Amino acid sequence: MEGNFKCNQWRLKRLKKVNKRGSKSEYSLQNLTKVEQEVLHLLKNEYLTPKQIAIRRKTSDKAVYKIIAKIKGKGVLGNRLKGVEKNRYTFQPQPNHKIRLHGQVFKINLLYKDNRYKKKLEDSNLVNIDNNQIRLHRNSIIVYSENDFYGDTAQKATINSMAYWTRFFNRLEKDLGIIIVKHRKHNISLVKQHYAEINNELAEECERKAEKIRIYTKEDGKLWFTIDNSFNLSEAETQHRYTAEEDMEEIVQPHFNDLRNNRPPVPSEVWKIVAEITKHNHETAAGLNTLITLMNIKPKEDNELVPKEKPNYFG
Repeated sequence: MEGNFKCNQWRLKRLKKVNKRGSKSEYSLQNLTKVEQEVLHLLKNEYLTPKQIAIRRKTSDKAVYKIIAKIKGKGVLGNRLKGVEKNRYTFQPQPNHKIRLHGQVFKINLLYKDNRYKKKLEDSNLVNIDNNQIRLHRNSIIVYSENDFYGDTAQKATINSMAYWTRFFNRLEKDLGIIIVKHRKHNISLVKQHYAEINNELAEECERKAEKIRIYTKEDGKLWFTIDNSFNLSEAETQHRYTAEEDMEEIVQPHFNDLRNNRPPVPSEVWKIVAEITKHNHETAAGLNTLITLMNIKPKEDNELVPKEKPNYFG
């Protein structure tokens, strides 16, 4: 009994020490307030920067940093906020190669508008709703999104964004007094979007060497692929208006996955292998020529190859 009592006391002390050091236990998560839980979700699940969180929650940057400090003080969030530039930080995801869909721009023709929309247009032609800048025009609106959508593939990131935009467009109709979504109406155009593979090895190499890569299409001269590190995420991006998703899904991500999984030889190694094969072929040919010379084999004359006519016999 005494031994069990001492063992339980040791476990209790150990648990207290773990909690003080920053345990991520369920008990620690329950200690977070509703606001702290929301900020933690935006940091860890949506990968938003403190600046973006401030815009999303309509508060100041200083207030967001205070909340982050409280979360870290409760041992739920580790020290994984990595600086980008002065007074600007981003939550760095764990090493993986998720796809980040961002930079979406929609042009939407209005199907209907009431007096509320006309009044808003008279007051200001620019509205911010849920981290989206909406520019109002007489018969149309343009939505510039600063929201990011993540997925293991470009398709999954697209699905996550579509679920969000379905809800957002419904909210937009109610807030602005308009109708933009209607069955069999094609009035919503996606005019811009970027797909980026984060923690890309080529992007990391370009960052170390301070090099830039920008590839344009031959058909229309539009930017097709680029390396970007503006948010310290080491991203390889496809940016073409019409093919960005397809390019990431079928070309860029499969290419880098093949390099990661199979580790094929680099061009310098390929040239080395080709040189060795060529050298081996030359040596083999030289050996065969020497062997033919030693055997004193002469090719047959042309007249020896022609069959002789069968003689006529008389009897």
